[in-house]
This record gives sequence, structure tokens and C-alpha cells, in this order.
Amino acid sequence: MTTTKRKNIILMMATLLLGSFITTLAETLMNNGLPMIMVETHVNQMNAQWLNTGYMLVAGMIMPLASYFMHRFPLRHLFTMTMSIFLVGSLIATFAPNFLFLLIGRLVQAIAVGINMPLVTNVLTIIIPAKNRGLAIGIAGIIINLGPAIGPTLSGVILEFYSWRMLFIILLPFTVLTLICTQFFVENVLKPEKTAADFPSVAFAIIGLGTLLYSLGRLGESSSNIISTVLFAIVGVIFVAIFIKWQFKIANPLLDLHVFAYSQYRLGILITLLISGAIMAPELMLPLFNQNILKVSPIISGEVMIPSALAMAFLSPLAGRLYDKFGIKKMAIIGSLLGLIMAAPMFFYDAQTSIIWITVFYALRCAGLILCYTPAQVYALNALPQKSVVSGNTIIVTMVQVANSFCTALAVTTKNIVQSHTSSVITGYQWSFGTTILVTLLACLLIFGVKRDVKN
Repeated sequence: MTTTKRKNIILMMATLLLGSFITTLAETLMNNGLPMIMVETHVNQMNAQWLNTGYMLVAGMIMPLASYFMHRFPLRHLFTMTMSIFLVGSLIATFAPNFLFLLIGRLVQAIAVGINMPLVTNVLTIIIPAKNRGLAIGIAGIIINLGPAIGPTLSGVILEFYSWRMLFIILLPFTVLTLICTQFFVENVLKPEKTAADFPSVAFAIIGLGTLLYSLGRLGESSSNIISTVLFAIVGVIFVAIFIKWQFKIANPLLDLHVFAYSQYRLGILITLLISGAIMAPELMLPLFNQNILKVSPIISGEVMIPSALAMAFLSPLAGRLYDKFGIKKMAIIGSLLGLIMAAPMFFYDAQTSIIWITVFYALRCAGLILCYTPAQVYALNALPQKSVVSGNTIIVTMVQVANSFCTALAVTTKNIVQSHTSSVITGYQWSFGTTILVTLLACLLIFGVKRDVKN
């Protein structure tokens, strides 16, 4: 590879990763702003929570379309479109006169996120040679883990001095910078295919994932009706099943589901989903524990998460690099055991637990889990022929969204049920953390069953 070509690839990667970082940062940037927004817009907590719930819902519904968009449109045009959509959403939210316009702005932002999250990883797997695929996934992992992790802390600092509108204003110059860089540095990596999207596939995917993610979001609400929640989940599962069956009937499926014919892919994606869920559920529950039980401020609670975010950002590319050299098994076993051992104390956290120990244990736990997450994703993709990698990765990113929602809902629901039966908030949090320990244990057991990976 010539020096000029390597420089062009680096500049393109930097542009794509900057855009992806901005959009993933926005995912959790609103967390600390909800109380202020509730007061100013005169809405209750359940309605305000839709700024986050709706965001995740729309992003998850759009993700299955990312593979089609990537094959249909030139990359530069597509990335320009997604960042422009994100810019429009940010502007709507910045100048929103009421809560409805603020929510619309967030949902418009989410459309861009739903395309960008799989898109950037897909591009990296194409422009970086297959023998270095672990490094490619690891680099993408920096953005995926770091953006959402620093969002609550950054928003806490901003809200100490400014209005909640600054949470959107701060995104504007970086979004414009990304759009400018896109015009100069982003090149087309795939030849566009002039194929029309299959409308039934799009409808089945959006309805199925939308209702399924909505039901998982309701599952975590103590005031939700359990019967209607279950009905939404059933409808979601039915439409997802119809979508899967339909993909095998049409000539140009939205996603190539033949990837599940590879046993290595099935095992790799299952480990990836479990590890991702084990990482994400405490991202919600631990700050709540810190604020409600340890009585620390939102800023300190956010700072507790920073070491874990930095550990994952640093180790994600390192884990990918080590996978390229040594494979998955030894590293994943060590990482999963470290994650399991460091998670065990969470079941015994109470009002006297030191915030310092919580920070240390949590950082070590996340460090161990990221040593499994990146290799497991690469392990799954390496089972596929090159033509199926884009579909395979899009499926992983989409299913990760569902797994994260499920594990988070499981943790919240367990906390509410135990708390109602024991009248102890601390016990509720302890059993909530117990669900994360259980998910980590399942991933650990599966990792012991991993065999030598086969690269197609």
C-alpha cells in the first residue's frame, strides 16, 4: 500500500469515526438533562423518558436498512445524507418551542444513528484487509463504547452552567465539520447497485423490531400494563418471524440470513449479544444506585463510569489486534472470567460500599468483558465469505440493540419486583445486578465451547 493511499484511508476512517462518535454521544447526552426539561416543558417523567426511549426505538428500527443503503448509494452521498439528517434533528431540538418539537428533533437524530452505527463498522471491514479485521472492529469499538459512556458525565458538566439546549448546540459545529470532511476524504468503497428495496421486508422489519423494542422498553416501567406489554412483544416476535421467512423467499433480501448457516457465526453472535447486554444494563442501573443509595451527585455518578469507558476504548483495538495474532479462546476465557469475578461483588453493594471500590471493580469488569466482545464479533464475521460480511455485521449490530434493551429491561424489572416484595430498595438493586452476573456467566460458559476459528 502506498503512503498516499494509506493517508487517504486514515483520513476517511477519521471522518467516519468522528461522525459515528457524534451520533453515539447524543445517545446518552440527554440522561442528566431530563429533570430540567421536565420543569421547562411541563411534562412528567414518563413522557420525558421518551426522549431516550424513542431515540433507541427509531435507531433500532432503521438499523436493518443500513446494509441496503450501503449497497444502493455511494458512500460519500450516504454519509452526507445521514449527517445532514442528524444536523436537521439537532437544529429542530435546539430551537424547539415545546416538548413535541424537542421529541421530533430527537427522533430525526435517531434515523441517522440507525444507519451510521452499522455503516461505519461495515466500511472498516471493507477498507481494512480481512487478516486485520480484529483491528477494524476494535477501532469501531472505541467509538461505540466511548461515546455513550462519556455522554452522562459531559451533560452533567454542561448543565451545571448552561440550559439543556446547549446539549444540542455543542453537537452542531462538529456535525458541520464532519460534513465538510466527508466531501474531501470519504471515498466510495462499493459500486452502487440500482436495486429497489423490497417494501414488505422494510415494513416487516420496522413493525417487528419497533413493537419488540417498544415492549422491552415498557417492561422496565413499573406503571406499564403487563398484558399489553406481552401483547406488543408477541406482535413484534410474529412480525420478525414473518420477516425472516420472507427473506428466504425473495431474490434480493434486505438481509442475507444465510449467514446463520455457519455454526461459528451463530456461536460468535450469541456470545457477542450476551457480553453486550452484560455491559449495557449496569450503564443504567449503576448510576441510579450511586445517586439513590450512595447519595452522590449526578456528576460524581457520571465520573464513576469514566475509567470503565477509557478502559474499553483503549482495550477494544488492542483486543482486536490480539485476536488477529492469537485467535479468540485464551483471551476470551481470561476476559470473561475477569468480568465475572469483578461483577460478583455487585450483588453485595449497599449504602456503606465505597464509591472508589465500585469504580475500580466496574472498570476491571468492563475491561475483561471488552476482551471478549471484540473477539467474539470478529470470530462470528470470520466464518462468513466476504460478500456476506456486510449483512452479517448489520445483523449483529441490530441484534445487539435488542439484546441491550432486553438485558436492561430485565435488570429494571427484577429491581422493581424484588423491591416490591421485600420493601428494600438496596435488595432490589442487588438482585438487579444479579441478572447481569447471570448473563456474564452464560457468556463465560459458551466461550469455553469455542473451537479454533475458521476464516473464510
